[in-house]
Amino acid sequence: MEDRTPTASEQLKRLVRQAPLSFLGTVTRVGGTSLAAFPAEARNERTTVVKVNEVLHAPAAFRHLAGSEVTVQLAPEADLLKVGETAAFFTQGMVYGESLGLAEVGRLPAAEVEPHVSLAATTADELPFSSVQRENREEDLAAHARTAQAVVVGTVVALEDLRLPAFSEHAPLWWRATLEVSHVESGPVDGRTTFLYPRSGDVRWRAIPKPTAGQLGLWLLHAAPADLAAQAPYQLSDPDDYQPAQNLAVLRERR
Repeated sequence: MEDRTPTASEQLKRLVRQAPLSFLGTVTRVGGTSLAAFPAEARNERTTVVKVNEVLHAPAAFRHLAGSEVTVQLAPEADLLKVGETAAFFTQGMVYGESLGLAEVGRLPAAEVEPHVSLAATTADELPFSSVQRENREEDLAAHARTAQAVVVGTVVALEDLRLPAFSEHAPLWWRATLEVSHVESGPVDGRTTFLYPRSGDVRWRAIPKPTAGQLGLWLLHAAPADLAAQAPYQLSDPDDYQPAQNLAVLRERR
């Protein structure tokens, strides 16, 4: 069976997943750098200074780069660029200093991303690729929901410390939540159910949702491990296991 060529939309979503920062930029210098701290051994014909014309997606700290120059180390397999050429660069951090040194993850012709730039100007999206990031998150959530043994909407009506022995400082400190279920999207749940969650703030556990009394939401429940199954049938094991109730619509759309 032949491999299918990704569509333009699929290629864009893949690049946005892979690269923390993308921007439209114009090459101002080839073989140089805007960054004194850029490693000398990395400077070659692929070391390119680019003026950022517009940020397409980025962490909050880098959303105001437009107008500045950055140094981009072009990907080994990518075409070399000439001064004056403009493209959409997908990058990850390499060196931080008075400006940025970035490693290229991928590149697209400027014309391919211009429609996103134009559309963003007519919407509430903060950046042109905000909608692409949103699609990626929704697809990831739907994929994660398919790994759950039960997906329900419900309200937390009780919380209980199981007071299980803690044999190390990294122990999860299991608590049990009782959920009054108002809707079952999938799984063998009827009326009420319970699930375990780690109360510990240890780095291994801190991102797992910590339910509160009266909390309403969409819960993605996974089977409790065998040694804890007597305490509750389910557990929370992933940061995405709690969602606002309205995200049920997202799961249905992505089914």
